[in-house]
Amino acid sequence: MEGLQVRPAGPSDAGAIAGVQARSWQAAYLGILPNDILVGFGETQGVAFWQRILQRLDGDDSVLVAELEDEPVGFVSCGPIRDRIPGYTGEFYALYVLPEAQGCGIGTSLIAHAARGLVRHRCVSVAVWVLEDNAFGRRFYERLEGVPLGIAKTLAYRGTSYPAIREMAYGWPDLRRVRWLVDEPDRR
Repeated sequence: MEGLQVRPAGPSDAGAIAGVQARSWQAAYLGILPNDILVGFGETQGVAFWQRILQRLDGDDSVLVAELEDEPVGFVSCGPIRDRIPGYTGEFYALYVLPEAQGCGIGTSLIAHAARGLVRHRCVSVAVWVLEDNAFGRRFYERLEGVPLGIAKTLAYRGTSYPAIREMAYGWPDLRRVRWLVDEPDRR
């Protein structure tokens, strides 16, 4: 995409990342997640949360921001796997693109940049969790050759379990072999 820049996020990006995430959550999960989660989201994943994360990371490439004409339109975060999945060492933690910027390749570019960073850090087998009812997100990962791993878990949010809401894992057993990673130019 012409004019798209992907770069490592820093502490000064916390507000933009929180804004992108909140707007994307509201659009993507309306009707999927309970209203108390959608309304309370900013309290737990807001600017202060991202400032703490980004200060701790000190400019590494585990959180990347996508900008169009110097305006943040998306971000991705990744790193070592959090929930043990046999055979997988890395994880895409979050990928969000503003609703009005979706469908133009920004998400693919962010994932490709993050995947290259994971491979550089020797995480070649990578998983991602996606809500079962998030058909748009599931199709996105399937287009990127993500394979459903047959593993699901109940959503837990702010200490509350939501048994009716399940997340499922998709995986890439070897990022070095996926077509979209080879085809996507590095624009950093």
